[in-house]
Amino acid sequence: MEIQWPLLLFSLIAGCGGATFAFVGISELLGAAEKARFKATIAAIALMIVGGLCSVAHLGQPSNIMAAAQNLFSFSGISMEIIALGLAVIVALIYLIAIRGGNFGGASKALGVCGIVVGLLLGFVTGNGYVMQAQPAWNTIALPLAYLGTDLPMGAFTFLAIASLSGVDGEELKKFDTAAIACAVAAPVLCLIYGFMVQFALDPVLFWGGTIVIGALTCLFAWKRGTNANMVYGGLACAIACGICLRAVMWLAGSGFFDLFATAATRSVLGI
Repeated sequence: MEIQWPLLLFSLIAGCGGATFAFVGISELLGAAEKARFKATIAAIALMIVGGLCSVAHLGQPSNIMAAAQNLFSFSGISMEIIALGLAVIVALIYLIAIRGGNFGGASKALGVCGIVVGLLLGFVTGNGYVMQAQPAWNTIALPLAYLGTDLPMGAFTFLAIASLSGVDGEELKKFDTAAIACAVAAPVLCLIYGFMVQFALDPVLFWGGTIVIGALTCLFAWKRGTNANMVYGGLACAIACGICLRAVMWLAGSGFFDLFATAATRSVLGI
């Protein structure tokens, strides 16, 4: 099966945006890196919007886009992605207003908690849309969990990079050590669980070399981050590579599903 790059980029970029906003919420709970929150939220919104545009590019035909909009509450995979994306962007915009105004008291913390929820939900939903019994490598809940797992370190390192560029000192950033390491560990662990659930019927080079090994390197960068600020950028690069490899190996393991997409494109209908 061919890799559908617009959909791969949608889940990768939007998932990174959601996880970045979730880390803004973690910042609120930890009471740290306040100077980075506004910029990180702007970045998260931009990532989610760009990711959404990648998804629109995949639909291609205007009639397909209209069909997706008309079936928004059908709770299909596509409609759930649109709803989750919209919720995350709306909460992020409200959070921006709250912290920009400066007179919202504890509202910013409450919105931070909401940001964690909707940010993580977005990452899960972008993978859950592919779960189906008819696909041997896509028929497990471990798939969306692996998607979410690869989103977490991308969001963590994106936030930390923005915080570093915003002038947040190293001592303050140490408060994020535990969360950053936990996010980094989640990627290879959840990907490994996904591989086990599908009996490792996956491209071995992409799965073991790309997803697991590079995911493990992400953990190393997260662990060493406290001694070298440049480790953040290395960790972000590895997290992105891990996320791409997971999604690529998932598409390559699929079979027959794209007959539906080919038919829909030929007839100019979405088919959902």
